[in-house]
Amino acid sequence: MRGTITATEYQCFAERFVELIVDPKRPWLARYIMTGGLDHVPTEDEINSGDFALQVLNRIERTETELIEESLFEALHHGDREFLIPYTRKWAKESGFSREELELLLKMGMSATLRHSYRRLKSKFRFRTGGQTKLRSLHYSKILKRAEQLRPAIEKVLHEVLTTKTSHTLPEIVDYCRKDHPDACAFLMQHIGRFQEAFQDKRVLSRATVRTVAKARALADAMAGIEYDLAFSTSIERVREARRALRITKNNLPNPPQILG
Repeated sequence: MRGTITATEYQCFAERFVELIVDPKRPWLARYIMTGGLDHVPTEDEINSGDFALQVLNRIERTETELIEESLFEALHHGDREFLIPYTRKWAKESGFSREELELLLKMGMSATLRHSYRRLKSKFRFRTGGQTKLRSLHYSKILKRAEQLRPAIEKVLHEVLTTKTSHTLPEIVDYCRKDHPDACAFLMQHIGRFQEAFQDKRVLSRATVRTVAKARALADAMAGIEYDLAFSTSIERVREARRALRITKNNLPNPPQILG
């Protein structure tokens, strides 16, 4: 890989992981840790299959906690950063985690990852009959607008991935690009699990040429329908239909009057 993990890297991991734990928007994480959730680092397959979401649900519904130190229990309960950061740094180092495992632990702590895994879990129990998800006509312009908003941000992300050969994770790259595209990157971070899925989906990327701008458009079109629970392929088709409808509307507009002078 890239050599031994440094003390600075352990410190950075501990600070970032503790911020996830103490964030009041994700109370499930502290509860998950108290009930022994960190006995196992979830894999990408477990996250994408829905198994991770099931593990979280099973643990946070327990009435009892694991046998942990009282000081750790109190720190988790009260969000004590001063205690948790050095404790987490020491735990990570003594556990001998690889860089990939540290990145997975950070990913695991993001609510977007849990939402993604939960959606994958629910997809195993879908009983809806009929064809593709219907999209009301008034929403076509909205997903087209979303696709156009996302495209330059995703193009920037692709540039960082393909050109700079960065070793950073996709969430880190999206967060880095936030300064240039705040709204688009906020949307991508909110749906980071799905974005990672689209990023690795050969069926999405096969719709584009090798040019970065074409790949960015395909990914943007695929992500634009996330809010309406559209599959990537369906979202791409709906955005393209919206573009065609917009072109037809523009072409049918009456010619402007000529000004004589």
